[in-house]
Amino acid sequence: MSSGGFIGITDEGLAALGLSRRVCASTTHFAALPHLLKGSQAVATIPAHAAQSIAALSGLAVLPCPLDLPRYPIELGWRTSTPLDPVVLKVHEAIVASFARTQ
Repeated sequence: MSSGGFIGITDEGLAALGLSRRVCASTTHFAALPHLLKGSQAVATIPAHAAQSIAALSGLAVLPCPLDLPRYPIELGWRTSTPLDPVVLKVHEAIVASFARTQ
């Protein structure tokens, strides 16, 4: 599972330990994972919330990640040069408020 191709956070974690992996398939879509994993010996390293949802729907097993991986950043951007649509402004306010509560 990688948004940018075959190299991702898992490869970086393995490289820090002097290890590597063999990639047999790559996808940017979580929905493709059950089809790629079922009936194979392949594994996917994905966020826990996604793994639990996929397992509940597909019958695949969820195991703890054997690597100590860093957390990945969450980024949000929007145009500030033009007035925001009122709906977009409400979403923006909700997002900012939810992060303020977690800090």
